[in-house]
Amino acid sequence: MSVAGNSLLNDIQEVNLSYMMLAQRLLRENFAAGMLRLGFDSNVAELVMRLSPAQIVKLSASNALLCKFRLNDFELLSSLTQDVLGGVLQQAHSTILLSQQPAEQAV
Repeated sequence: MSVAGNSLLNDIQEVNLSYMMLAQRLLRENFAAGMLRLGFDSNVAELVMRLSPAQIVKLSASNALLCKFRLNDFELLSSLTQDVLGGVLQQAHSTILLSQQPAEQAV
């Protein structure tokens, strides 16, 4: 593998590890809010919370991103790029739109 390819793989694995650690932290601090922010259903959230540090490290070593980019909705992206009341309503509107997306299902 080239140096650039190896660097990219390391970056993906670092993002995966950070994401999994953040997901556990969000869920432990406030389960319902964490589920909403992460877009998880309760089954996925419970599973992520139960992962051991060793399991997280192993899962994070994947060459594919574990997190999903949720900004694939035109309305949501448009709301983030418009200046509504000086930005006061942007975050609230974005949160409402994200909360309306279906939760991920455990496979």
